[in-house]
Amino acid sequence: MGRGRKNDEWMRDVAERQRNFVFPHTTRNLGEFWRGVRNQKLNLPQSVGLLILIVFYIVLIVGLVAQNWPTGPASVWQKIFYGYCPYLLLSAPLILFFLLLHWRMRSTK
Repeated sequence: MGRGRKNDEWMRDVAERQRNFVFPHTTRNLGEFWRGVRNQKLNLPQSVGLLILIVFYIVLIVGLVAQNWPTGPASVWQKIFYGYCPYLLLSAPLILFFLLLHWRMRSTK
């Protein structure tokens, strides 16, 4: 008897989430998506995909910096600061997201 009731509640919850036409519903659904991503454990294909994504991102950033490397008589440290810092500041939220995701998945294992 209890299982049927839980199933009915679950089906009603799923049906309500499919509507997605009111702001609180969309926010709740998006929050539960990211909570689900955060709480899951990565299997081998997901780990390889995440590694490929990170490597691609690093290669892209290094390529952009190499293409826009400042020229002139400035010191190496000034060139590094002006060459890498803008990209590092732009990519900091993504890097922090990956680090927090990694930390959260490691703490749930």
